[in-house]
Amino acid sequence: MEDFIANAALLSGQLVHQCEKAAASQASAAADLRGTAAEVRKEVLAGKAEITHNAKSAVREVLSQEIPAAVEAIAQAGDRLTRITEQLARDQAVAGAHMRKLGWKALGALLLASALLIGVTGYIASNNLARAASASVDAEILEALRSVSITSCDGQPCVKLSDGQARWTKNDDYILVDTSAAQGAPAP
Repeated sequence: MEDFIANAALLSGQLVHQCEKAAASQASAAADLRGTAAEVRKEVLAGKAEITHNAKSAVREVLSQEIPAAVEAIAQAGDRLTRITEQLARDQAVAGAHMRKLGWKALGALLLASALLIGVTGYIASNNLARAASASVDAEILEALRSVSITSCDGQPCVKLSDGQARWTKNDDYILVDTSAAQGAPAP
């Protein structure tokens, strides 16, 4: 039983450790994604500025129809960046929910192990109390047997009590033993 409790505690510790490890991993991944998104945003903004500058130069040199295509490409890049940011937010929400779920599972395992430990302790205490009561009764019987003499009265077993003991009202010195009921019973 102690092994089970120790295993439950180890399992609970491992679950907590895994939760913490997963949380750290998710936090690290989220930070990396934020950093990457920031770099992409900077690159997009830098690219946007460069394209704008080149577009102005190209307007002077080329036809004015190329400007709308460049603006469209920039808008599409911005839209992609927005989708990536939204996906990052969704992934972060899912990771947070998973971490909370693992935390609740770890807490549930700890509560279950605690309840089991309390139940086992109560069961062991109950058994110990029953054994103590049985030992007390056995001790009283042994003490009573010290003040008794077993002998034969006209061919029948009988018991003589020591002086000062409570007597059977029909015979102050002896008590007859019924051997017919004792023959079927096993000897102690």
